[in-house]
Amino acid sequence: MATVMEMPKLSDTMKEGAVARWLKKEGEKVTTGIPVVEIETDKATMEFESPASGTLIKIIVGDKQTCELNAPIAVIGKAEENWQEAVDKYWAKKKGGSTAAKAPAAAVTAAAPAAATPASAQAATAVTSTMDRLRVSPLAKRVAADKGVDLRTVQGSGPNGRIVVRDVENLSGGSAASVSLPSFASAPASEMEKLPLSMMRKTIARRLVESTSTAPHFYLTVSLDMGPLLAWRKATIAKVSEAEKFSVNDLIVFLVSRALRKHPNINSSWQGEYIAQYNSVHMGVAVALPAGLVTPVVRHADKLSLVQIAQKNRELIKLARDGKLQPDDYSGGTFTISNLGMSGIEEFTAIINPPQAAILAVGTTIPTPVVTEDGEIAVEQRMKVTLSCDHRVIDGAQGAEFLKTLKTFVEDPMACLFMG
Repeated sequence: MATVMEMPKLSDTMKEGAVARWLKKEGEKVTTGIPVVEIETDKATMEFESPASGTLIKIIVGDKQTCELNAPIAVIGKAEENWQEAVDKYWAKKKGGSTAAKAPAAAVTAAAPAAATPASAQAATAVTSTMDRLRVSPLAKRVAADKGVDLRTVQGSGPNGRIVVRDVENLSGGSAASVSLPSFASAPASEMEKLPLSMMRKTIARRLVESTSTAPHFYLTVSLDMGPLLAWRKATIAKVSEAEKFSVNDLIVFLVSRALRKHPNINSSWQGEYIAQYNSVHMGVAVALPAGLVTPVVRHADKLSLVQIAQKNRELIKLARDGKLQPDDYSGGTFTISNLGMSGIEEFTAIINPPQAAILAVGTTIPTPVVTEDGEIAVEQRMKVTLSCDHRVIDGAQGAEFLKTLKTFVEDPMACLFMG
């Protein structure tokens, strides 16, 4: 019996999936447990194994195409089996035994029998019936409604002609013309290139809009004297093996995790009906990739040694850049650090990664003239950090106390580096 391969849900924030590329072609043999396709999620591109052994009879969702979660993307079975029959049975089972469902799309709503109504009402009913019979994803419907696009004018590029969000967003002319941009935002088509949105970019856009529109942000900035910490690091890494070396970013993760242990109210999240305060620090460390930003998580950072944090950071960054992060590698963070110091950025504010209550933006270290306690002018190695806080969870005084502790740890590293 043929097996229908579904679009898997590979992350807790994944709303739809995309096929990055098939590793096998139609007609080729596949084996259970052997990767057969690369799936692009909202966080990374991951290999997905074949659910059955046999022949890859039909690829329903091709390379670079998207579809809803749990929708059929391929059929595996014997070469002579009818793939469409397998898909029909799949959808019939999904619908609770009905044999009417044949399209790999949302449930089709049948038109109600016509009643004796005025001509205008009959026309409206006809339009509604036509819209109901369209094969269109829920996300594409929502985007079309926002853009004022008539879905009856859109040519679907999804499985069996299904309209997906890409079709609506790429539509030019026709109904889309009703949504006009201000003249200052317009440009000739010859001067513009339409860049397709990756699943990661779509998710970044959705989550950051969610964060800025729901979480009331406020920002606290402090300047840190990095001289003692940098001197300690230089002296230490000269004495240890290559595997034990650590970066300034590793030090920041270590010190922030210890400061969070003293201020658990910062290591919290807004949950609607309550505030969740966490007993462990699962530190998200933002990593920039060509496709967007991903935040792998160093679990139990407050309980790891500095060397262990450095090793875990290296491992996660490599997995992120190779596109091999697994869901457990980037989910469940309780606090995030975004470090743009290596890019020469002196100071910036970061957007909170919901449902976390705070994120720390770290700038570069620069020689800065300061007035000492003796009234003398001196040059210190200074770094600015900015804490973005969700005011529903954190008050200004609480954020300030956290930064005060962090400043103490940075400027007197021996007070913290060997904490239990």
